[in-house]
Amino acid sequence: MTDEQQPAGDDAATEKIEAAGTPTPAVPDAPAADAATTPWDSSRGRRIAVRSLIALATVLGILSVFATWANRQLLDTDQWTKTSSQLLENKKIRDQVALYLTDQLYANVDVTGELQSRLPGNLKLLAPAAAAGLRNLVNSAAQDALARPEVQTAWENANRFAHRQLVKIIDGGGPNVSTSNGVVTLDLQRILTSIGDQVGIPAGLLAKIPSSAANVEVFRSNDLKTAQDGAKALKDGSLILTLLVILLFALAVWLAAGHRRQTLLTVGFAFIIAGFVVLIARRIGGGQVTDSLTTTAAVRPAADAAWNIGTSLLKTLGTQAIIIGIAVIFAAWLGGPSKWATAFRRASAPYMRDRPEIPFGILAAILLVVIAWGPIPALRRPLFVLIFIAFAILGAVLLRRETEREFPDAAAGEATAGLRDRASRAGAGAKSMAAGAAAQVRARSSDRTQPAGDADEQRMAKLERLVALRDGGALSDEEFAAQKAKLLADDDA
Repeated sequence: MTDEQQPAGDDAATEKIEAAGTPTPAVPDAPAADAATTPWDSSRGRRIAVRSLIALATVLGILSVFATWANRQLLDTDQWTKTSSQLLENKKIRDQVALYLTDQLYANVDVTGELQSRLPGNLKLLAPAAAAGLRNLVNSAAQDALARPEVQTAWENANRFAHRQLVKIIDGGGPNVSTSNGVVTLDLQRILTSIGDQVGIPAGLLAKIPSSAANVEVFRSNDLKTAQDGAKALKDGSLILTLLVILLFALAVWLAAGHRRQTLLTVGFAFIIAGFVVLIARRIGGGQVTDSLTTTAAVRPAADAAWNIGTSLLKTLGTQAIIIGIAVIFAAWLGGPSKWATAFRRASAPYMRDRPEIPFGILAAILLVVIAWGPIPALRRPLFVLIFIAFAILGAVLLRRETEREFPDAAAGEATAGLRDRASRAGAGAKSMAAGAAAQVRARSSDRTQPAGDADEQRMAKLERLVALRDGGALSDEEFAAQKAKLLADDDA
């Protein structure tokens, strides 16, 4: 029997048997399912490794911020001098420094004895009281002097010189600094002499003040080994930790194949968390440090001010980490599925694909503006500027690849044409609504002028009103038909 002669019932039975067979249709779907599986989905170890790397990098990032702050605050002369100048500009600290200088002046000049030698015999008993009153005058003069630009410049120079001595000793000494018996001091002798001149202390007495008076000891050479080891650890540690944090985050994103955008988002939040931890630690640490250093409530305001000024760089670095985190989150969002991000990629697809010099030229202009502006301290250091540029270019390349893959056929002006079309439709809708409202006004006016007894003319007026409402867009065709049928039915009744 040939195929043409086979009964129709056999064909139906064959189709039922083939439909009942399960192995045949399942075979083509298997490769598609395998293709949809990413390394992130298929490897639990990879997911654990990525999360562990991010957690480790976050902890190291916090340590890196503190190490960078300590390195720059303690070993950078310019930063040290800047901080010392800010300290003296604070009134609470100036008051305490003035009190210290007054104490040093009275400790090295016998003010009571000098007054007794100058007063007549019957007034010598008043010398102690006069000396006490003069002390207040000296303190006020010291406060006024420390607020003057020339005295603040002397303070700045004294701090700069002392810090340079400190750095030379830590680095192994120099021709004018001994590492075996060197003592680094902050010499305020010039400021003390200036205050003495201001209150009228004779030059002969000021000359008797020893050179060691008003010297604040910063460092002794017997602490040299500890200082050198700590300085080396700070110099090396701050740079190594920072680079290690960047590498760990980059490795985490690279390992998260199939989940990289979400991982980049997590990295951004990790930066923000690290920044907030630094800021919170600074606030908590400030209270503990000032409590341990202050012995009386009178010096507590000055100690708090000194802590806030001395850790202002730490605050800046913590804020910098938060800003970097926000930038990373924005980059992850730009490659995400949100409406605005998708619209941006669709609009830029033709230029990304056919005119790459345009988007990369815009990126170069943005980088130049940001680097010239320098909103964060890292952008003032050449190494991190290079790292910043490298990651920006890498992000642009990855965004270009994703855009080309998503919108291979997008044409220039397509996105703006859609916007223009939506705006045109919105304008047409508003115009139709206005026309419908005008038609309603005309229809109501027609009802008021129509004679009550003329039923046919009233019905025609109502029909004309319905037509006007339909033409104006206030009624759809279905609503118009229903209202017309109802009107005719009411008139017939």
